[in-house]
Amino acid sequence: MLQRLIGYLLFIPFIVFYSYVLGPALKVVLVPGGLVILFFILGPDAFFHHWRKAKGITEAQAQNSIHQS
Repeated sequence: MLQRLIGYLLFIPFIVFYSYVLGPALKVVLVPGGLVILFFILGPDAFFHHWRKAKGITEAQAQNSIHQS
């Protein structure tokens, strides 16, 4: 019983810290970093081509969902 209580007391604060502090902080660092790596791998022309294509697809999906409602 005591071991389980100690486990909860250690586990719950870690989950809260990860969910509300570390998770968003990692997203702020990792998402732009991943985009920079893709930029270097693809080159500027291909990167921006795919960026615009993805943006156009998401805008089209948003418009379709608005019109279907």
